[in-house]
Amino acid sequence: MSLLVSAVGVPPPFAWLLRPWPRQWLVVAAAAVGMLASFVVNTSIAVFLKPFEAEFGWLRADIAIAYTLMSAGAALGGLIVGWLFDRIDVRPIVVFGMTVCGCGLIVLSFSTDLFMIQCIYLAIGIFGFACLYTPLIAIVGVWFERRRGLAMGIVTAGGTLGQGISPLAVQPMIEAFGWRHAYLVLGIVYLIVLVPLMLLFTKPLATEGPAKSAAADAAASPGPSPWVSVPWLGVAALFCCVSMAIPVIHLVPLLADKGLPTAAAGGLMLTTMLSASVGRVCFGMFCDRIGPLRSYALAVFVQTITVHWFVELPSLPALYALAVVFGFGYGGVMTTLTLSVRAAVPVRYAGISMAVVGLLAWLGMGLGGYQGGYCFDLTGNYRLSFASAALAGVANLLVIAGFAAHLRWNGRLTRLVHDLRRATADALRRGGVRPAPLR
Repeated sequence: MSLLVSAVGVPPPFAWLLRPWPRQWLVVAAAAVGMLASFVVNTSIAVFLKPFEAEFGWLRADIAIAYTLMSAGAALGGLIVGWLFDRIDVRPIVVFGMTVCGCGLIVLSFSTDLFMIQCIYLAIGIFGFACLYTPLIAIVGVWFERRRGLAMGIVTAGGTLGQGISPLAVQPMIEAFGWRHAYLVLGIVYLIVLVPLMLLFTKPLATEGPAKSAAADAAASPGPSPWVSVPWLGVAALFCCVSMAIPVIHLVPLLADKGLPTAAAGGLMLTTMLSASVGRVCFGMFCDRIGPLRSYALAVFVQTITVHWFVELPSLPALYALAVVFGFGYGGVMTTLTLSVRAAVPVRYAGISMAVVGLLAWLGMGLGGYQGGYCFDLTGNYRLSFASAALAGVANLLVIAGFAAHLRWNGRLTRLVHDLRRATADALRRGGVRPAPLR
């Protein structure tokens, strides 16, 4: 250790930071903060929706298009960033992404045109959020072999906390100083505080990261054909994210329309996301016990049966209880979906399969955000918006049931073909003919 310390100039009291174990968890902590910050930007339009409507008189559906464009940008940018992550160091990617987020927020503070605001959010999605979300998730797999699930849960929980903290952090600034100053302060904080934090990220050395055995990869089960599994799971992700995007974007405006104070609306959103953080960890454990697809169906079921009740329940205590249950299912959805994709495709197709399903998921988020605003503008309230979220959840459950039926049928057919080939081989062997080897 003394040789290592003298070589890099680190004094002995801090030499332990050079060891892989603390560096791993330092990366996890920084990734969780980065994920929190990225989702504050991602859902910021929900907090600024009513101020835009009040000052400019824009329709909520038109304002929500900004979130739709940002989600589409994140979907397309994620494919490119995933390709870059495999080829260059992660540090310049995340530093660039956080810088774009900060600069984008500052530019938004000077905007007066709806089309410009929509274009800025699109640019943030492509060059900002995509450069944070994909690498921050992927870096955990690079650093961890053991306790990867725990590390992934901590990082992804940062995203749900960001969604919950956003109204509490931003709404008071809007009320005190106006929405322009709120955007400006956020942008400055991102550039001064969070951009330097991104410098902590790097890929581990060959001796630090988890060693991957080529033999183990070769021996891994090939699993179902990705040409079948990915379309099923992609459609499920589309409906799933349409369902969850409506409360994510329109829950705070709904609560404001109910006449709830800002603190209560922000506290309800924070409760939802805190419960979602717990749900991510719990549903990860469910996947180990009952399988990822069943766990995914359970999470979607909880989300579907609760989402419409945000419109119906009048009392604040009932809404808080609903937020806990909804958040638990909401948090488990993306964790179980990711694990379902990984379990349903061969190892060599895991990366592209995740990218395609993620593309459809972000498109669903964008569509759901617009759909909620469109239904509000059509009817003047959020009843139809949240009913459509529940219907999207029902459609998702039907897709999951269809995929599960396909897996059962495919498994039976595979066993039948294997049994027939074995029986044929036995018959040929008894007849003195040497059969071809079974595969």
